Amino acid sequence: MEKHPSLSQRMDTTCRPRKGLKCLSFEFQCRLLLHHLLLTSLSGRHCVYATSAAGGALSASNCHDIHHGFDVYPNPTAVSLAQSTDTPLTAAMPRSAWKCCCWNASNQAEEVECRCEGDGLNRVPQTLTLPIQRLTIASAGLPRLRHTGLKVYGSTLLDVAFTDCLQLELIQDGAFANLTLLRTIYITNAPKLTFLSKDVFLGISDTVDIIRIINSGLTRVPDLGHLPPHNILQMIDLDNNQITRIDSKSIKVKTAQLILTNNEISYVDDSAFFGSKIAKLSLKENKKLQMMHPNAFDGIIDIAELDLSSTSLVGLPSAGLQNIEALYIQNTHTLKTIPSIYNFRNLQRAYLTHSFHCCAFQFPSRHDPQRHAQRMLEIEKWRKQCKSDSGSRKERSTLDNSFDMPEDFGSFGGTDDSAIDITPITFASFDYMADDTMNKGTFHEKIILNPGDDSSAELCGNFTFRKPNIECYPMPNDLNPCEDVMGYQWLRISVWIVVALAVVGNVAVLTVILSIRPESTPVPRFLMCHLAFADLCLGLYLLLVACIDAHSMGEYFNFAYDWQYGLGCKVAGFLTVFASHLSVFTLTVITIERWLAITQAMYLNHRIKLRPAALIMLGGWIYSMLMSSMPLFGISNYSSTSICLPMENRDVYDTIYLIAILGSNGVAFSIIAVCYAQIYLSLGRETRQTHQNNPGELSVAKKMALLVFTNFACWSPIAFFGLTALAGYPLINVTKSKILLVFFYPLNSCADPYLYAILTSQYRQDLFTLLSKLGLCRQSALKYKDSLSGQATTRFTIHGSIQRHSSLTCKMQTVMGAETQKMLKNSEDYV
Repeated sequence: MEKHPSLSQRMDTTCRPRKGLKCLSFEFQCRLLLHHLLLTSLSGRHCVYATSAAGGALSASNCHDIHHGFDVYPNPTAVSLAQSTDTPLTAAMPRSAWKCCCWNASNQAEEVECRCEGDGLNRVPQTLTLPIQRLTIASAGLPRLRHTGLKVYGSTLLDVAFTDCLQLELIQDGAFANLTLLRTIYITNAPKLTFLSKDVFLGISDTVDIIRIINSGLTRVPDLGHLPPHNILQMIDLDNNQITRIDSKSIKVKTAQLILTNNEISYVDDSAFFGSKIAKLSLKENKKLQMMHPNAFDGIIDIAELDLSSTSLVGLPSAGLQNIEALYIQNTHTLKTIPSIYNFRNLQRAYLTHSFHCCAFQFPSRHDPQRHAQRMLEIEKWRKQCKSDSGSRKERSTLDNSFDMPEDFGSFGGTDDSAIDITPITFASFDYMADDTMNKGTFHEKIILNPGDDSSAELCGNFTFRKPNIECYPMPNDLNPCEDVMGYQWLRISVWIVVALAVVGNVAVLTVILSIRPESTPVPRFLMCHLAFADLCLGLYLLLVACIDAHSMGEYFNFAYDWQYGLGCKVAGFLTVFASHLSVFTLTVITIERWLAITQAMYLNHRIKLRPAALIMLGGWIYSMLMSSMPLFGISNYSSTSICLPMENRDVYDTIYLIAILGSNGVAFSIIAVCYAQIYLSLGRETRQTHQNNPGELSVAKKMALLVFTNFACWSPIAFFGLTALAGYPLINVTKSKILLVFFYPLNSCADPYLYAILTSQYRQDLFTLLSKLGLCRQSALKYKDSLSGQATTRFTIHGSIQRHSSLTCKMQTVMGAETQKMLKNSEDYV
């Protein structure tokens, strides 16, 4: 321990007259005395020590600034042994000051780490006399790193870091030269550092292992030609810069991992990585990366993993990727096509965005017939050559038995998590400045055949056609199939039947209603027009889905992108959501209108008039348009399935949207069921129990039950299973849910025109009236006209009877019951 001078000596030295200086005041001498006592008390056995170059003790609170030596901030708890390097030291310093503190590195007891920070720090401190292994310059006003800035620590420095140096804009050539033990360069949050000259890394040591320049302003990839040519670096990380493109042959490195994520890269030129040896290359999160040269990866050596996730790529160049083992292209919805499996010799895992791209690996003959044919010719060529050789080789049987290629060339990995090898490859010494969560790349030794064998023996003895087993995700399912949209022949036939009934029935209803113009448009006729139009839209949706199924039969995955991400699926999805909401809304309004007309028959002012009905339907159209437009603007998505239904559930907005769809259908069905139940109960017990004497009332009851049943059959299964799936408890598999969505979901559009219009006497009268205008069925038209005229007279008599006996309660009930029965029996207007 150093000997401290006595107080008298200090006072004598302080008060000794010097030129230009005055004797210090007594108050300052007292403060100096207290400071001396405090330093002495802190030098005891309770301090944390590190070994210096001379073998002495290093206090954990060793700090100094521009004006003083060590131990001017004697706070043993300020910088402890376990303190993180990210802890700021400038909280109590003036803005123009700076300070350096040193301590033992927390994970390497033999290494000394120093952290210097402060706005007043405009160059690397040169007065740190300790054997520093790690140096961090943080939150400093450092404008440039001079070529001599780090050389004073060249014999001991292992890691150097510059963090939050907002003014750093230049690193001089050779700044990292003569650092004989350097292993890590770490620069982060330097927005003004836009360019590194060609010779920045000139003279860098062969021991360098990690270079990370992240969250900075680099606009181009720095020249890495001076990196050690014979060593493989563990990591080169240029994450979150402003790099705009990668020029031809601009990168030539040897590294286990090259990271170029979160940049502004828009193009990768021809042979951009030519001569590089890279185990894992990451270009993910480059949102502007749309195009790559067809030979962008040509010349890259031994690449094992490639990550192009979260980009805007349209196609993937395959040149140079023959030996790739893992491919990541997730969250890249713009990727239209993927190369043939024949372009990837060693591919084992593929994590893609679209399941139909996995189908390309499973059915190579349908994905790329030309490339598949070339492959078959190559196999046939070698088979004939091997057969012409000596017949004594036993391996020939293996070759002969392997040429019949099954159609399902590839196979998908199972759902068992244990079958997926995602264990990261670790290194012996991984630096504290690197990201432990990143998956490091690794190289594999090449397999060298016995050079003593002749070429024919090598080919015939080792050549076998191996069926690849590629783990590809997401896996196809019934909603995103490989071959057929419908998947089942009976489902395909059923859909075409429903399409025919829905389109023909609703067109017939619209034609008749719009062709016949009565003197006053009744509300049911007005509502039936909206219902028929909505159901026709749903029928057109089914027609579009049935057409794409017929067009892409057996190879849907080749048409999937154009269909799901093109105009077709957006139109189909819009039609089905709009039609389903408008149909349910109109059915609910029709039911309420009939409920008011029948249960409130005594009160004519309780009925819905035409103008209020028009305003109500205007609200229904606005509601339906709004719900069907949301998936076009990012809330759920029409492109997530082959049948174009908005089933994507990515965030809370998607969940709310799906719950709103299912919940509104459930509320509408409840209203319809309750209203029809009250209508049926309003008939009275005698009417409900009559079977033989009054068959008309019984048929009305059956018709109402049928109306409720069709609504229940169409909506309740979808609502129930949909809500359970959203709650995280799916009760049916994807296959059954597809049957519900394709067959039961549009069933209402097929049944509604017949139940609510075509089977009613009013529609038949309108139909015969229309045909009579064309010269057809005139006698039937007169018959229906006379029949309905007599019914109208009966209703008029009943109304008069009601008015004459309105004072008698019992008679009022009787007349109301008669009115209700007549209206139901004769099917007043529609419904």
